Amino acid sequence: MVRAEDRQKIIARTSCVSIVTNLILVAVKGAVGFFSGSVSIMNDAVNNAGDSISALLTMGFYSLSRKRPTKKHPLGYGRMEYLSGLIVALLIIITGVQCLSSAIESIRQPAAMNMSLTAYILIALSILAKVFLSRLNIRAGKKVDSDALTATGKDAMSDVLVSSMTLLSALLSPFTALPVDGIAGLIVSLFILYSGLSSIYETASSIMGERPDKATVAQIRKIISRHPPLNGGYDIILHSYGPERTLGTCNVEVPIDTHAEDIFDAMTDATKDIMKETGIYLTFGLYAVNDYRQDVKQMKQEVLAAMKEASSHVISLHAFHVHFDTHLVHFDVVVDFHVGNYNELSNKLTECLSRKWPDFTFEFQIDPDYA
Repeated sequence: MVRAEDRQKIIARTSCVSIVTNLILVAVKGAVGFFSGSVSIMNDAVNNAGDSISALLTMGFYSLSRKRPTKKHPLGYGRMEYLSGLIVALLIIITGVQCLSSAIESIRQPAAMNMSLTAYILIALSILAKVFLSRLNIRAGKKVDSDALTATGKDAMSDVLVSSMTLLSALLSPFTALPVDGIAGLIVSLFILYSGLSSIYETASSIMGERPDKATVAQIRKIISRHPPLNGGYDIILHSYGPERTLGTCNVEVPIDTHAEDIFDAMTDATKDIMKETGIYLTFGLYAVNDYRQDVKQMKQEVLAAMKEASSHVISLHAFHVHFDTHLVHFDVVVDFHVGNYNELSNKLTECLSRKWPDFTFEFQIDPDYA
């Protein structure tokens, strides 16, 4: 896990390199496009200008995201990074629409291109520069968990394809009467639009909230297992308030005869370790269970088998507790996201269990497969 101070330096340094490199590319491609009369090269230059603005916005919004929490926003401003991603994506789409318009006009009224050897070399060097920026941003984005940098890196790699198409059109233009420059400009603009729409989708997905990745869930459960009497780690839900602040909830099982102080100490220690090792502040919910008894363990296995036979949507169960004095059994059952009607499934499972264990009453909560 990268420290906040190091993360800030990496984002600032990577953004500055991207801004300077893209501005150089804007100047070079703008000059080549102007003197050669190439619409596709001018579109490529406009795209690089948009990339410079994107990098500048990434850096600016990251600075805003590091504002201290306030009374109105007690969890901080980390989600400003996601907003910057949306704004950048919209700018990319606007750029794509403008490039599309000029490309269509170039196809309708094609103009001759006049490219020198120096211009070809400059375009080739710009492709290498974009490969460098792509690797730089993707590597930094993965290191500091920045969607904005990772998206910038992916956009730079698409720019490599765009610039390659531009170079190819310039090479083919003298040998054909087709408006290859306009066609290349059209393809460039479609690449830009696709990049913008993809960025909107990815950023919106982060804002809506995504399923925790398997590695993080496994790490949380491993830490919990180090702190008996806590067991399991169920219904893990994580809420991101920016890449540097994540809160979450998690339910654990403990034997019914465990002392409350032992549970409290274990939860406190687990919370500290999870925060230290993952950067996630986790609070716990508690299930008191008696499945350490052999008869209860056996019944738990049979109940799960019966429910899986009744419905293919059933994945697992937890929080299993049998009240022998009242013959009440309660637990949570985890199901996949293909369930269309929870009430219908609940009735079906209840009927199945009551038929096999008529002397018991079953109360259960159906949970989607959160993690």
